[in-house]
Amino acid sequence: MTVRVSKSKVNLREKLSNHDNPIGAHGGQILASKSTKETQSIIGTGRKNMLINGGMQIAQRGTSSTPSDSSSTQYPCCDRWGGQFSAPSGTFTVSQSTDAPTGHTHSLKYLNNGGVTPNNTHYYWIGQRIEGYNAAAAGWNTPFGKHCTLSFWVKSSAPGVWAGAIKKGGGNVGYCFVYEIKYKDTWEWKQVVIPPPTTSSSGWEVTNSASINIQFDIGTSRTSDLGADTIGKWQTHNTYTHNDTILPITRIHGITGATWYLTGVQFEPGRVATPFEQRSFGEELGLCQRYYIKDTMIREGSGYGVVTGALDNIVGIQVDFPVTMRAAPSLSLLGTTYRTGGNSNAERVTPTGFIWGRKQTGGGTFHGAAYATGGYSVEAEL
Repeated sequence: MTVRVSKSKVNLREKLSNHDNPIGAHGGQILASKSTKETQSIIGTGRKNMLINGGMQIAQRGTSSTPSDSSSTQYPCCDRWGGQFSAPSGTFTVSQSTDAPTGHTHSLKYLNNGGVTPNNTHYYWIGQRIEGYNAAAAGWNTPFGKHCTLSFWVKSSAPGVWAGAIKKGGGNVGYCFVYEIKYKDTWEWKQVVIPPPTTSSSGWEVTNSASINIQFDIGTSRTSDLGADTIGKWQTHNTYTHNDTILPITRIHGITGATWYLTGVQFEPGRVATPFEQRSFGEELGLCQRYYIKDTMIREGSGYGVVTGALDNIVGIQVDFPVTMRAAPSLSLLGTTYRTGGNSNAERVTPTGFIWGRKQTGGGTFHGAAYATGGYSVEAEL
């Protein structure tokens, strides 16, 4: 028996386009895709978002703080989102908010408490440094780097043209982008397509160092941080934002009571912004804990040691982290801490855990003890 299969005479792409009836919520994007790979990226197979905690759900450090005047990067509330603030303490309150667009539960909120007159020394930005292992998907460390798309939800009491920057983690290279907030106090979805760097591909890390920095300008007017008068072009410049001479940029550091909200932030390979990648709370927390862990469980350790010869014996608290951290972290013990015994302190911190107690060196017997009533925090941020 011979079976003949006739080739369909109907072009599905053309048919759906003619009837304006795309399949699913993102059928229009699928129809516009030019390759199987691009179609798969729209469907959302695999892990695509290079950013962590883009939905602002995780806030291990606390849900609100007022950053201090410091050139060091501070992490005011939502995990992985850090910034620099050159204003007296209390000028801004940065908090995790439950004001969010449909499909999201939380956002990051900036509130200007007042007391600042803008000048050319100020810089206020919030953003995230992407680790090289995650940024490798962009291919910017090769001559064949990909276009990437930054998408996000934003709301502000100050409509206007806002700015931000994409920067090399360890180099003097940046790309200024702008977006418009059209309506006051209304959630709006934005997307920005970023071309691959036109400068050297060297310096875009693909290991555990900072590779790509995503930054949103809140109130930067320091002259040295302003990019050249070019929007949407890679520059050899340590830029945080766009220069105002061509296009005036909206900033809220001089507007008392002004607010700015951000959530649903995604940075992915490709020229098309796909639906925000919704991870489970547990998975997102685990990704955040590669860089910061706060554990408030009371820790206590004690014991009896015998030391012979040149060997060391340590007695105290043994803690294993829930995930392997990016690097050996800095350790802070919380609450009341205590350790005794032996002849010296012991702190052995690795990416997988730590021992905190007392050490005996050079022979003898000893009793040792250590405790921390408030638990611990460890940080290995980029």
